[in-house]
Amino acid sequence: MKKYIAVIDKDFGVIFPDFDGCVSIGKDLKDAIEMAQEALEFHVEGMREDGEELPEPTALEQVKKEYYENVFKYQPIYIK
Repeated sequence: MKKYIAVIDKDFGVIFPDFDGCVSIGKDLKDAIEMAQEALEFHVEGMREDGEELPEPTALEQVKKEYYENVFKYQPIYIK
């Protein structure tokens, strides 16, 4: 199981630094986390169907260095 970091901003928008184009948004924090899980699962499913390899997860410390403005929460999302 791999752990990827979702970066959630103050408006509950979500990005995944390890996956270009994998974004989501929620109406509150709980919804943002649920939508992040769904978005990443969908994105990963598409990559696997296309025969693409998943990237190695970026460490939380590195994500924090690159994404620090307007961040509300760094949320780990797990993928099998």
